[in-house]
Amino acid sequence: MTPDLLEMLCEPETKAPLELVDAVVDSHGDIRSGALVSPGGRRYPIVNGIPRFVSEVRTDTVESFGDEWNYFNFTDFKIHWLRHTVANTFGSTDVFKDKLIVDAGGGSGAQTRWFAEYGARHVIMMDLSHSVDDVVQRNLRGLDNVDVIQCSIDTPPLRDGCVDGIVYCHNVIQHTPSVEKTAHALYALTAPGGEFVFNCYRLNDQGPLRWVRFHLVYKPLRAVLSKMPFPVILAYARMMAALRLVPLLGLFLEKSGFCVQGDVPRVENEGRWTHIRRRFRATSLNTFDGFGSHKYQHHKSDQELRDLLQSLQPDTSKILNADRFFTRPPPIGGALRVFR
Repeated sequence: MTPDLLEMLCEPETKAPLELVDAVVDSHGDIRSGALVSPGGRRYPIVNGIPRFVSEVRTDTVESFGDEWNYFNFTDFKIHWLRHTVANTFGSTDVFKDKLIVDAGGGSGAQTRWFAEYGARHVIMMDLSHSVDDVVQRNLRGLDNVDVIQCSIDTPPLRDGCVDGIVYCHNVIQHTPSVEKTAHALYALTAPGGEFVFNCYRLNDQGPLRWVRFHLVYKPLRAVLSKMPFPVILAYARMMAALRLVPLLGLFLEKSGFCVQGDVPRVENEGRWTHIRRRFRATSLNTFDGFGSHKYQHHKSDQELRDLLQSLQPDTSKILNADRFFTRPPPIGGALRVFR
């Protein structure tokens, strides 16, 4: 944990300041262990350089994500991130340069690393799952401008108004107990000129075919699969990934809601079999993610999301990407940018 992070931390619920005690500092000046103590005496341990705000938070709701990212990782999908998320949300990676970025729900830590690689001055990753002690350590090795916090992102242990750059929550907020509560908590971190970037699974059940796909295929299937152990969900995802490669059958399975491949961008000079393997990996990951055993998976209607935006920022001139975000179909990976 860097000294810069220490200045930004606070008690999650009360936002009270924290005192560092019993600190062990390494040769670079980073804090490796110790504890953070609130005015009321509550202690939050620092273990392996990561402050832990999980003593009163249920982590079992996100165990599936820890298993998912430890198994799949996400570094293979950088081309997807660049061509979908970055291109359709920010335009280019230039926006990250010299920014303080909070990666809320960072998962494997891959995006945290990419933010740092593209010039962010400091990246703070927050995640509740046990991925922080496995794949995150592997992905962030060698970076000295990155911090990790184990916490729930709906009660972030950071001071309100401390982020003058970007608070980023992509494909995560729907997995929290309340989309609205989490959005307001994360937006509160932004300082004037800072921005909150987020998207949320959208309710796509308009029309008879979409209604059948969502309510009679996807929801019952997820209700069963989400109760299964990790190997069973993984086996289903890999089976669907193999079938998705079969012409017509694969397209039918995805359109019917049995699997999720999405767009798999081609890489210059990429061979046919390499592209097929990437399609298989993408479908395995996206299908597992869609049917995994994580507890929360909200789908919000367009009106619910518009109401949320209004409650965050009534000045529509400070909300970017709204018109594109609410088109059908929306740009892949696109997210809303809400400025303070």
